[in-house]
Amino acid sequence: MKCVVFDVDGVLLGEEQYFNASALAVWEILYSRDYMGLPTEQDDFVPSRVSAGQIAYIRNRVWGEDRLLSWLYRHNAESMWDMSHLCMLGILWSMAREYKQRTGGADRLSFSIHKPEDFRALGMQVMGLHVPLAEQIVQLFKTVIPEQVMGNDIFDLLKKEMEKDITGDSSFIDRFSDFYRLQIEAFENWYLGDTLYVRQMHRLPYSGGKSGLLYRENSLVPAQEIREMLERLKQNGFQIGVATGRSRIETEIPFRALGWYDEFSPQHIATATDAEEASAALGGMRLYKPNPFLISCAAFGRNPARYGAYSRGTARPGAGDVVWVIGDADVDLYGARAMGAKFIGVRTGFDSEGSTVNLFEKEKVLCIDNTEIKNYGHRKRTADCSGLRSFIVAECGNPSYGNRQ
Repeated sequence: MKCVVFDVDGVLLGEEQYFNASALAVWEILYSRDYMGLPTEQDDFVPSRVSAGQIAYIRNRVWGEDRLLSWLYRHNAESMWDMSHLCMLGILWSMAREYKQRTGGADRLSFSIHKPEDFRALGMQVMGLHVPLAEQIVQLFKTVIPEQVMGNDIFDLLKKEMEKDITGDSSFIDRFSDFYRLQIEAFENWYLGDTLYVRQMHRLPYSGGKSGLLYRENSLVPAQEIREMLERLKQNGFQIGVATGRSRIETEIPFRALGWYDEFSPQHIATATDAEEASAALGGMRLYKPNPFLISCAAFGRNPARYGAYSRGTARPGAGDVVWVIGDADVDLYGARAMGAKFIGVRTGFDSEGSTVNLFEKEKVLCIDNTEIKNYGHRKRTADCSGLRSFIVAECGNPSYGNRQ
């Protein structure tokens, strides 16, 4: 068996619409009358009629020309949901510090956010306080979060520091708190649009009127080139698969729109939906990457009878078999190694100069950076592989490469 498994975001699809949806969700929570209702100069902001120019403006305001995003990526924030939550926490913390300073420390803010209606009370509570810019949030985080603190540890440290400036229940800071989940719902409404939101969440959105940024997804390189690459791999005898943290519908819609979906066997498209369904059957075990479950499903096929072996990493390529994983993140690399696959890193995603590429360099993995070929730890290749498509096709057909990892 020969197989190539692709991650999606930062490998096949760009991440721009995720970034846009997160910015729009934060903006709506802050300024929409349905949520906090803070005053803003963007009085013409109507979710059902948001323009491309407004989206660009809002993303720039929320993420500060992506400087806040970049800082969060360098600290290995696990998901776009985490990044949006950290952004909102930075905003509320800055406001709490300002309030504490204004009262001379005699009073502190208390935040209670459990249902959508609580946002209106929150807005009244912080009315008149400054909404910090993204650059100010970065500087605030830098004062308490050392460079070596990564991932979920950020939340623990941030909670400890925020508790010095607020009073009352601080559980809203936690990942998957009610506050966190309300932000997820706002994000998903922007990304999926009203119709798909109802299909996925099985309820009406709190603040509707969205058409869905999912339908605006673009491929990282021209879609036809990706399709030709997939066809070429299959002609060379490779099974191709997908292992992604996207849900099934979030994968299928752009893949169909870009002409890729029919290139894959549905049994080899492994998504977050599969991880969640299998997790319920396996006692709640976490099956997202770096667990090898999704990569194993993509390589060997979705088969509930083998899900236990997939989750433990005991379903591995046999003698003479080779499985390649093409990914842009540390979890792709670790997931590939956990099930005995070879790995090619793609550094065309957002964090192309951050912590992940440093990991690729440390681990001496072959890496594509903006369609140029870098072989960390080895001589730089000058093979006839001028782009992402031809490079992957050539490398996956090169039997000697597997001995270098």
